[in-house]
Amino acid sequence: MRVTDLRPGLVLAGDVRDVSGRLLMSGGMCLSDRTIGVLKSWGVGEVHVTGEKACGLDETIGEDILAQAQDIVDARLARNDLTHPFVQEVFRLATARTALKLQQGERVLPPPVLPAAPESQEESFDLLDLDALTATNPALGAMPGVLARLAQAMESPSASPVEVADIISNDPGLAAKLLKLANSALYGFPQRIDTISRAVTVIGVQQLSALALGVSVMDMFKDIPKGVLDIRGFWRHCLACACGARALASALGLPNTERIFVSGLLHDVGLLLFILHAPKRIGHVLELVRGHGESLTSAERRILGVDHGMAGGALLESWGLPSSLTQATRHHHDPLASRDLRDVSIVHLADFLAESLVFGSGGQSVLMPVSSVAFDILDAPPGVAVTVLERVEDQLGQLESIFMHNVPN
Repeated sequence: MRVTDLRPGLVLAGDVRDVSGRLLMSGGMCLSDRTIGVLKSWGVGEVHVTGEKACGLDETIGEDILAQAQDIVDARLARNDLTHPFVQEVFRLATARTALKLQQGERVLPPPVLPAAPESQEESFDLLDLDALTATNPALGAMPGVLARLAQAMESPSASPVEVADIISNDPGLAAKLLKLANSALYGFPQRIDTISRAVTVIGVQQLSALALGVSVMDMFKDIPKGVLDIRGFWRHCLACACGARALASALGLPNTERIFVSGLLHDVGLLLFILHAPKRIGHVLELVRGHGESLTSAERRILGVDHGMAGGALLESWGLPSSLTQATRHHHDPLASRDLRDVSIVHLADFLAESLVFGSGGQSVLMPVSSVAFDILDAPPGVAVTVLERVEDQLGQLESIFMHNVPN
């Protein structure tokens, strides 16, 4: 059917790809006004479609379940401005997902009511020293030499494909994971990529360097102690944020979306650093957040002296990683404070979406407010939250199997 004749409710019968074979939209997607507009903007002339279905809320969901879902989402987004169009769109999507979980018998608990007064200042704690926190990390081991070489290649326009392929190929585990990633739904290439050299050529020198760097940093945290935080839920949230950030960057027409993917992947590493250095105190922070609705960053600053964005940004900076990664990690809850406003705003919005739609958990209960200013600055197209959600749902499962096969349950 010609794209000009499409109507909302039609379902794509197969994948839609551009002339180079890159996946644009996956078969089975239920078309909306927004996705039809995207197809037109991409210059797609015709697509194969099948029958119609209702896009959005399952019509079989009863009013009582819907009301319960709305109450839960309303409580989770209590710190946010529900008059903003983006927050309204996220509220609708989160309500639909929550209602479906309730319909399927899942136990979905509402967050605690927000505290009526500012958090108590009576407790006294020895505050963590940020320099000491990042100076030595015996639990992480020595920083792999590959990180410095990848960071340099990621930032260098003169880095050659042969050089990057050589760096990656010297680490067989890293090479294997990147090949799986190159052949995943993240790219949807029509032909299988069997060598790192081919992956560098097809994906790009700086792009594959960024992905390799992100995978290497994630592997450094593979032995995080269990008990304080649901580690699988944590990394699922980070992957959803990474996937969402890349989808949002693509919707904005930005190049090198792999760099933004990695920024999303690593944005919460400061939480893991706290678990390594102060497990009891970060455990107390999470209890306050989950049980009393306190803001995650305010509880961290009060009990630890620094928040996880500050800690993670300082860690990545101490390793000499690119500014694009350290800025996104340090300021993902306060993008207006960053000197890299556009990219950090993308990670900020993707983090909010991943938390709102409950893809894993970054530790929040009542979500911190999304910056409407950051959203408005990006000038994102209408309906972008739906576009991001569809991409995350399409890709997250396969990304989990690639990135999380060694993460303990």
